[in-house]
Amino acid sequence: MSRRVLGLIGAIVVVLLAIGGIAWALNRPDPVPDRPPAGAPAVGSCWQVDPAAARGTFPWPGTAAPCTAGHTAEVYHVGQVDHDLIVRGRKGGTDGKVANNLMLAEVRRACGGFASTYLGGEWHKAQVTVLADWISPQRDGFFGCALAQTVDAAGTRFATRTASLKSAGGQIAVACVARGADGSAYTACDQEHDGEFVGTYTVTPADAPFDAASVKDTANRGCGEVVRTYLGLSSSANRSDLSVGYVGPTTAQTWLGSDQTFACYALSSVGLRGSIRSLGARPLPQ
Repeated sequence: MSRRVLGLIGAIVVVLLAIGGIAWALNRPDPVPDRPPAGAPAVGSCWQVDPAAARGTFPWPGTAAPCTAGHTAEVYHVGQVDHDLIVRGRKGGTDGKVANNLMLAEVRRACGGFASTYLGGEWHKAQVTVLADWISPQRDGFFGCALAQTVDAAGTRFATRTASLKSAGGQIAVACVARGADGSAYTACDQEHDGEFVGTYTVTPADAPFDAASVKDTANRGCGEVVRTYLGLSSSANRSDLSVGYVGPTTAQTWLGSDQTFACYALSSVGLRGSIRSLGARPLPQ
C-alpha cells in the first residue's frame, strides 16, 4: 500500500475521531454543580417580600435585611435534590416529567421537615406558612425553604415581624380565628371569634394518590373526630351548632410531596368568646 493511500486513511481516521469527539461533546450532559448559585439566599436571612414574590423563584426581589428589622419571610434551609433526578429531569420527555415531580416532592418534604425543627414545634400548629422555592437556574436542583408568619389560616396574608422565627413556634401557636372584612384572621380565644383550632389530622398511607373527592371526605371525617376528641365527646356524638373546617393540601398541586396533614377547626355560625376545649354538650361560650 502506498504512502499516499496510508496517509489518506490516516487523515480519514483523524477526521472521524474529530467528528466523534464533537458528537460526544454535543451529547455529553452538562455537569450538575455541587455548590448553590450566586442567587441562593443565606440561611437565617430575612426578607420583606409579598406573598406572590415569596412563592416565586430565588433570588427574591430586594435584598436581605436583619431579622430585627421589619420583614415577612425568613430562610431556614438551602439544599439540592438528588443528582440522578436532576439528570433525568434535564432530558425531558415522560421520564423527565416524572423526575421533575419527584424533585418537587423531595423539596416539599425537606422544607416541611426542617420547618418544625427550626420553629421548635410542629409548624402546622403555628401561625406560619412554609415556602418551598427553587433557586434559579431551576435545572440545577437547588432550593430554598423559608417561613412566613401569616395573618390568616389560609396563609394568604403575611405579618411583618421584627424578630427571628427560630424556636418561636410556641409564641405564635394557633388558637382561634375570626371573620372580618378582609377574611378570617387569627385571634386569641378570649376575643370574639367563630372558629377554634383543635389539632391536626394526617391522611394515611403516606404517598397516597390524590383524589379530590376522597381527600375531602377523609379530611372531613378525620377532622370531625379531632373536633369530638377536643370537645370530649364520644365518636358517635355530634353537635348541630358546630361544623368542621380544615386547611391543608386539597389540590393535586399542593398534595404532591406534602405530608398530607390538615389543620382542623371547629366552626360556629355565631360569635364565641372563650375556648370550647372539653366543653362536651354544654352551651357554647358566648
